[in-house]
Amino acid sequence: MKTLFLVYNPKSGDGHIRAHLPDLCEYFTAQGYETIVYPTQAPMDGMERIAARGAGFERIVVCGGDGMLHEGVNGWFRAQTDAVLGYIPSGTVNDFANTHRLPKDVLQAAQIAVHGRREWIDVGGFNDDYFSYVAAFGLATSIAYDTPHEKKRVLGTLAYVLQAMDVVDFAHWENNCVTTKIEWEDGEASGDFLYGMVSNSRYVAGLDSFTRGLFDWKDGRLEGVFIRRPTCLPELNSILASMAKKSFEDNPLIIQVQSPWFRFEGEPVAWTLDGEYGGTHETVSIRVVPQALPVALAQEEEESLDH
Repeated sequence: MKTLFLVYNPKSGDGHIRAHLPDLCEYFTAQGYETIVYPTQAPMDGMERIAARGAGFERIVVCGGDGMLHEGVNGWFRAQTDAVLGYIPSGTVNDFANTHRLPKDVLQAAQIAVHGRREWIDVGGFNDDYFSYVAAFGLATSIAYDTPHEKKRVLGTLAYVLQAMDVVDFAHWENNCVTTKIEWEDGEASGDFLYGMVSNSRYVAGLDSFTRGLFDWKDGRLEGVFIRRPTCLPELNSILASMAKKSFEDNPLIIQVQSPWFRFEGEPVAWTLDGEYGGTHETVSIRVVPQALPVALAQEEEESLDH
């Protein structure tokens, strides 16, 4: 009998996944899988379980938000397994699922998790860790992991907005910035940055403003977007206008590049990886790991997700 390891976050989103567990187990069993179920007990618990046991399964399915998928990806690499990774999104934002058009309906996503086509996708390497879709620093990036779960459960995405109002210094923009040097394949930049991200995703924080027209999940390149510190209100307004138009080419305050690698060096910077705390680092090396992760996606072949 085939084997499947289902790891889920019982607190993800509004916690509705718990009500679907009997149906999920029944479905996986009907598809010929002996299923082991594990509810995570603490942050990174899922990664550790998958790392320790993942090599013994033919399919690994994680259920939760983007953070749970982050644990699944890192656990998969540590397990050194060739199991296909399936994902059932049940979080608040679900950027990876939106990018890859995975349904939010639990049973529909479960069908893809076991019967979807296997696609080897690019992931990002971050020092000794991995990210499935984004590594970011700067303005309000901490809200992804600092927002209390109870707020997210009750308020959904509004909880992030309220948390941002608490952590952003709207009176002194320099207090929201970090000083660093950034290098990539064809260039470099130094100075104070309001926000920075390296991604392999169409959607980040529910928005597709930054990578529209660039994103390709298996092109061997990552997308970098870095916003310099505005020094006056007109500069801040120009940044907001560029984001609204989803066009950055003519704005000198916004750097938008593609590269297979990025390097950062400067003051200690707190990073978020797929919405989870990624540690505080003075130096960071990010690289694409091309077509390294086998994930289950919908059977329909899509052309570019951006065209």
